[in-house]
Amino acid sequence: MKVYVKIEGISCSHCLDTIETNLLKEKNIIKVEFQRNIAIIEYVGKLEKKKIFKLINSFGYLTQESYISDDISLLSDKVKPVEIIIILLIIILVFYLLNKIIGFNIFNVIPTIDENITYGMLFVTGLLTSIHCVSMCGAINLLTVINKTTKRSYKKPILYNLGRLISYTALGGIVGLIGSVLTVNKTVTGIIILLAAIVMFLMALAMLGLIPLKKLKLIRHKTVTANPLIIGLLNGLMPCGPLQAMQVYALSTGSPIKGAISMFLFCLGTIPLMLGTGLFLNKLTGKWKIIVNKIATCLILILSVVMLNQALLYLNIDFFKNNDDSTYQKAILKETYQEVKINVSYGNYQDVIIQKDIPVKLIIHVDEDKLTGCNNEIYLAKYKIKKKLKVGDNIIEFTPTKEETLTYTCYMNMIKNNIKVIDNKKYFERKS
Repeated sequence: MKVYVKIEGISCSHCLDTIETNLLKEKNIIKVEFQRNIAIIEYVGKLEKKKIFKLINSFGYLTQESYISDDISLLSDKVKPVEIIIILLIIILVFYLLNKIIGFNIFNVIPTIDENITYGMLFVTGLLTSIHCVSMCGAINLLTVINKTTKRSYKKPILYNLGRLISYTALGGIVGLIGSVLTVNKTVTGIIILLAAIVMFLMALAMLGLIPLKKLKLIRHKTVTANPLIIGLLNGLMPCGPLQAMQVYALSTGSPIKGAISMFLFCLGTIPLMLGTGLFLNKLTGKWKIIVNKIATCLILILSVVMLNQALLYLNIDFFKNNDDSTYQKAILKETYQEVKINVSYGNYQDVIIQKDIPVKLIIHVDEDKLTGCNNEIYLAKYKIKKKLKVGDNIIEFTPTKEETLTYTCYMNMIKNNIKVIDNKKYFERKS
């Protein structure tokens, strides 16, 4: 006999392995196959729908009794497009309002992972991207939170995350060692981050049931019954967009020690949400788990677009920023120097254009109601300039030596604006 079960939260072939392995532990279940996110369960004797519901939810995946049927035609293996569109529109509206009210820019939510990023911001990057970790490894995470009797177990999640920490740190050391003999330029970095963004995007589509999971056989290992520490150690081998981006950074350090430290801090940043979410999901009913999963999946889609934008910036392709020179604040040439004044807003400075080989006096004006904990420090990496901002005028001085586009940022490397250096004195206004 057969029964068909629609399951939420499936992201890759490892998920299929997990579900199959756990279901086959039941004596009367003899075979498990999949059609997208629908499990086809063959069994002998009697198998109650309530038992299937409890089984699947107990090992971390999401279903409800209405998703279980003897007739596959009554189940849809795809998420309703209307649902996803509504969720995406709500998320976009929230981001839009945040941008208008406090200057929050979704495309700056992940700090640029380059040579200027600090160890502290690597930890913050882990915190910001852990929504992806929760969604992609959510089932594994939940498995480590509950035991066979569905009671909380704090030992398992600690061991699981300890395994992740060890695995990520070791990988960071290995790729850092490789980086000591290889040179990684921005183009290579951009391509790798681009591939990572594509992987995230495909996994989100798989979670929505929009592409067959068999096409995502990126890694298969049946470790669902293993020690949580072992599962955590193997987690470092899972296909993960943010993880791959961090591996690129560790590679660029050219040092096994720096690579290990960077990956350690990144992983440490992902742990609070991983631990907390597992316990939180364990309290939710099946219906609410499914809703949370759909929201998380939509966030992953958006996060993949954010990473795509970051990759394109590395490749000198920017579709999301207006590079029209007319929007830039132009310097004014004086007798011995040039001066340019900008105003600081909540989530933005201003793009400027300056003349090559002439000392610059960059005046940064901050109104009292515009100074925040995010924009109160400016960092110009090329000239190793850090400036703590105060209300009123703040002055930064340096001399540009070649035609290029510099980036100056907030201390968190999230607010980013351009300083374009050109060699054309006729372009600028002159004042004595």
